[in-house]
Amino acid sequence: MKKFVVIILIIFQLLLLTGCWGERTIIDQTLVTNIGIDFKDDMFVVTIQALNFSNIAKQEGGALQEAPDPLIGQASGKSIQSAFNKLESKSAIPLYYGHVNSIILGKSIIEGKMQAINSFINGKRLLRYTMWIYGTDKDIKDIFTSKSFFNLPYLYTVVTNPEERSRGSLILLNMKFHQLISRYTQPVGTLLIPSLDIDNKNFKEKVEDKIAIINGAYVIAQQKYKGHVKVKDVKSLNWFEQKNYSMPLLLEKDKVNLEVRTSKASVKVIHGGKKPKYTINVKTNVAIIQNENGISRKAIKSKLNKKIKSEIIKTIKKGEELHADLLNLSEKPYRFSPKEWNSETLNALNLGSIKDIKVNVNILGSESYKR
Repeated sequence: MKKFVVIILIIFQLLLLTGCWGERTIIDQTLVTNIGIDFKDDMFVVTIQALNFSNIAKQEGGALQEAPDPLIGQASGKSIQSAFNKLESKSAIPLYYGHVNSIILGKSIIEGKMQAINSFINGKRLLRYTMWIYGTDKDIKDIFTSKSFFNLPYLYTVVTNPEERSRGSLILLNMKFHQLISRYTQPVGTLLIPSLDIDNKNFKEKVEDKIAIINGAYVIAQQKYKGHVKVKDVKSLNWFEQKNYSMPLLLEKDKVNLEVRTSKASVKVIHGGKKPKYTINVKTNVAIIQNENGISRKAIKSKLNKKIKSEIIKTIKKGEELHADLLNLSEKPYRFSPKEWNSETLNALNLGSIKDIKVNVNILGSESYKR
């Protein structure tokens, strides 16, 4: 009798346990990895990229013999959600958005539809706040069908891995969605949304490789589109926060080869005037890799000092042209001295707002010989 009661109790408890009925396995879903959203002919155009399950990870021994092509889907609608609904209704395997790594926005979206983007992403439960955000004026399908090297999947591109620290002198402009929504409505400062292009000239395997590259950034300030800047316009960002492990730098008509190890900048606000003034302090550590003409360290410091100052001035002038604070200098007085100047005054930043640019170059040593 006791055994019977125990068996009944066990069966009853088992019935109360939750199970996994109705759950789908990974192979029963289409894993969407990247999303593109554009606006054409008064319609939102949604493009998705999904990777074949076999190319989610590297294969043993390196790249695949033949990389499976990504799945590209596209639909349009009066709203972003209606376009997604069309894709989902026609998908052979259900779409799953829990692994979306980045969202690429068409230029027309950045110019005037950012509110719709913010509203949609915030309401989409599976889309994460850590997604990378990009913009492009190219066909988003072309971006999604660009290649990596050696048949590696799309996961190994700058679009899905912008923080890779071995890309040489490339300024790694990058932005995540949580950074976008936290700063989009701010009355001062600037958002730089990295812009993507296709390079098909510099690398070749069987044919010329089409590689997605970052060629600049779209500028948004005070919730308005201000224009586009090229990488050369914002090179000074590297001096404010060096994001590579090392950055190559050439001086003296490429005769002096330097390696920038670290760089950091601080901003001091000068109070007491109708407008704030700024002093920019840059500290950088560099190593001499090659010095073909035997230029003295003092001369190298002087030339690098002038180069850093000129790049900072160039960025400020470009921001003045676009009516945008590309270096976000105005954020400091806005945060710490909100009663001294209003937002309109802070946003009127120009070259005259810079009192001084101080550069401290520390040469670590020479690396003329390989170790």
